[in-house]
This record gives sequence, structure tokens and C-alpha cells, in this order.
Amino acid sequence: MERYLGAFEHSFWLYNQFYPMDFATLAKLQGQFSVDQLSTVLRQVQQRHPLLRVRIAPDAIGQPKFVETDDKIPLRLVARTDERQWQAELKVELARSLDWQVAPLLRVVLLQSGAESELMIICHHAIADGLSGVYLMRDIVQGLGGKIFERSHLCAALSLESALPGIEPWKEATPKPTDYIPPLSRRPPPHIRAVVLSPELTQQLIQRSRAEHTTVHGAISAAFLLTLTQQDVKPSDVMRCLHPVNVRSHLSLPMPDGVGLYFCLCMTTHFLQADSAFWDVARSVKSQLSQIDIAQQLVEERQLRQPAMANLTDATAFAEAARSQYPCQLTVTNLGRIEMAQQYGNIRIEALHAPAVMLSVVGRIVGVATLGERLALTISSTPLMDVDRAQSDRAATAFLLAGMKRLELAVVQEVASKAA
Repeated sequence: MERYLGAFEHSFWLYNQFYPMDFATLAKLQGQFSVDQLSTVLRQVQQRHPLLRVRIAPDAIGQPKFVETDDKIPLRLVARTDERQWQAELKVELARSLDWQVAPLLRVVLLQSGAESELMIICHHAIADGLSGVYLMRDIVQGLGGKIFERSHLCAALSLESALPGIEPWKEATPKPTDYIPPLSRRPPPHIRAVVLSPELTQQLIQRSRAEHTTVHGAISAAFLLTLTQQDVKPSDVMRCLHPVNVRSHLSLPMPDGVGLYFCLCMTTHFLQADSAFWDVARSVKSQLSQIDIAQQLVEERQLRQPAMANLTDATAFAEAARSQYPCQLTVTNLGRIEMAQQYGNIRIEALHAPAVMLSVVGRIVGVATLGERLALTISSTPLMDVDRAQSDRAATAFLLAGMKRLELAVVQEVASKAA
């Protein structure tokens, strides 16, 4: 089967060719299973999610379409040596671009030692978003626990535009550019840093954010925005923070927990000093996001994006325009509280790190996921251009530590003062 890419998928496919941004989802697992078991489960999961069976192929006039194949998901096994090894492996994987011309548009890496393992999924962004990675990880672990999945057809994996209720899909027929650049094979690996908050700190963060009339997302955004103002932003700079927002609840989807590209991008702007009040910044993030009408934004973006893709004549110009549309110093991708069990048969998910994103432009992405009683932060950052790798690496560590310190001080100091 085949299906043409929707305008959002089309734009991400084009952008990814010039500024690759593959992303990863990682789960820390307890419990024993074999590589053969995992291989069997991956084949099963491909049955449930049609976009795990496709490559992208332009037609005679350059219009890209998903083409189904029977190719297996590549699986690489790594002998696990320690708790932090997965971060080094993930950097290597994200630096190696997925080829959109070759199915499937994802691969899996397993680091395993006895009953301890890390399972890593790397996806092309044209077929999936951050929540897709979580749903896919859940299905894999369910499969390891014995669940069997039925096959879904490609027509079930609707594009975002097709899933907007009451709106007819745009019919494209204009010839497109056909001189697409070959996929980049390797790039400088990003810096990856991760931390999992204790159950106590996670709960304190939730309670304190609520007491301050903001959200956990607002607090995390404030912590790292303020860290940027101290590290490498001039006081006169306008700080822009990008917030990908899940829009599945606004769509008519046959499989709402399926793999696909179902989010919109929201921007907040901030005029900050290093001594700006933490909770004022957090409230500003919440206030700005709450004023955005997501349903209306989806309609407006469709009205702009579909004609733009239909009339596309210059892929390079489009990629540059898309890059300049969302100029930001920070992106906070908060997948929220993940409503899924942690135990599946003899397999337990101890922690979930998502998403970790390859960045081809300057910036930092904070991935946030809360599973059970613990919140995990995964920070992806671009290597600094004018310094050596070791110095850039230290800067990435300093960014995480400084952001965490701000977050902990804002939360714990208040708790301590009340206790006193």
C-alpha cells in the first residue's frame, strides 16, 4: 500500500534533509529476555503500526509518499557495562542519520547484561513524534510480556491534516522539486545529559508548582531559561522557548495511541535577567501557553502549510524559511505523566528517557517524561562551534547541573522554610 505524506509530514521530511533531527526514546528495563524474543516482538509491533513498515519515495512529479515494505526493524545488540553507557551509545546513534529512502524509518539498539538492559528506539521525525516513541516502547514491552498485536493498514495512520474533523484533505498535483539532497550519513554527535528525579523531589515539584499557580512544565522551562540567561545570553536578548504540544485529543484518529506526527509548535517569549524571579517566569510560561487556542492554531496552520507544500518549488528555500520561523534558544518537550503500567510479565520499566533529539542547529532541547513516581529529564544540545569537544562537553554538563540547582532551590527551599 501507499499513501501521500500530509503537509506536516512533508515539511518535516524536507526539513530533516537539510537539518536532520532524528529522535530517540529509551527505557531502562529490569527482567530477562532474549534477542530472539525482542526480534519477534519487533515484527509483531510493525503489524500494529503501519508507519513502521514504510520508506519515503517521491512520485513522478516529486510528491513524496509512504511506500509499505516487508523489511525488518534493524536491531543492534551491545554488551552492557555500566549505568551510563547508554548515553555514549545514543550519541553515536543520533549522529548517524536514518535514510528516508530505506525502510523502515527507525532502528533499535539493546544494551543488555543479565536482567538489566536499556532499550533504545531511534525514529525519523517524518513518521513519529515524542509520544509515538513512548507508545511504541510500551507496545514492545507488552509484547515481551506476551501480548499479540493485530495488523493495521496504512489507511489507519492518518496524517494530521486528514485527521482534523470536518476538513477535506488538500489535493496536491503541482510538480515538486526532484533534486533532493542525499541523506547525511554522519554528523558531530550531540551532547546527551540525563537525570531522574527522586520520588520525593518529583512530588515536591508537583505540589509547589500547583501552589504557585503554574505547572511542572512552567517550572522546568523557567529553570533552564534562567540558566541560559546566566550562561550565554545577553541581558538585552529576547528569550524564546518552543513547546511542542500533543494535539491527539483534537483529531479524529482511529488509533489515538498510534505512531504518527500529531503535535503543534507553540512559542513563548521572555525578557529575562539572571535574577528574574523563578516563579514569575514559570507563571509566564503557563499564562502564554494557556492563551493559545490549539484547535484554531491547527486550522490556521493547515491553511498556511498545505498551500505552501502544494506550491513548493525550492526545497532549500523552504528549509531555510522553516528554520527561521521558530527561532528559539530552548525547546521543552514535556510528554507529561505517562499513563502506562511499569510491570509487564517479568519485565519492568524502571525509567523512561524521552525524547532525545539530534540537533543540527544551535540550541538545547529538554525532554521531560514522568513515569510512575519519578520525572526524568533528558537534555540534548549541539556541540559548541568554536571550542574543542571536551570544553563543549563540560558546558553541556554545567547546563544540566545549573538548571537542576535552580529547580531544586525553587522547590526545596520553600518546603524547608515551611517546615522550619
